[in-house]
Amino acid sequence: MDDISFDKYQEFMPHIVKYGKEIIVLSMILEQPMSGYDLIKKIFLKTEVLLSQGAIYPILYLFEEAGVLQAEYAKGDMRAKIYHLTPQGREIAQDKIDRYLQALDHFVALLDPEATYPRCRHMNNDPALDLRLDLDGNKSSIMTTQIQGLE
Repeated sequence: MDDISFDKYQEFMPHIVKYGKEIIVLSMILEQPMSGYDLIKKIFLKTEVLLSQGAIYPILYLFEEAGVLQAEYAKGDMRAKIYHLTPQGREIAQDKIDRYLQALDHFVALLDPEATYPRCRHMNNDPALDLRLDLDGNKSSIMTTQIQGLE
C-alpha cells in the first residue's frame, strides 16, 4: 500500500474504513497488541482517515466482553489499556479477516470479471466462526455463531 499514491483512491477510503473498522481493528491487534489510542493513530497513518474514540472504543469493549480481546494496563501507565487477542479471539480474527478478503475478492470480480487473483491467505471448507456486531440504538451485543458452507 505504501507504493500507491493516496490521491488515486482517497475519495473511497472513509467509506472503506468506516464499514470495515471492526476488521481493521482485529487485523491490527492480530499483528501487534495495542491501545485504542495507538489503533486510532495507526489507522490514520495507513489510511489518512481519522476515526474518533467513539468509533474505536465501543468495538474494543464489545470484543473484550465477548472474550475475543483481553485488556491489560500498560506498564507504568494505569490509564492506557493494551488490547490483545485471546487464543479463541486469534482464531476468530483470522477467520473473520479471511472471509472479509473473500468477500472483497467477490466484489472485485463483480467490478472486473477478468480479475483472477484471490487475496485470501487460506480458504477452507470447515464451518467457520462468524463474529457479528449487532449495534442497534443503545443495545450492543456480539454473537458468535457457526456458519456452514461458506463457499
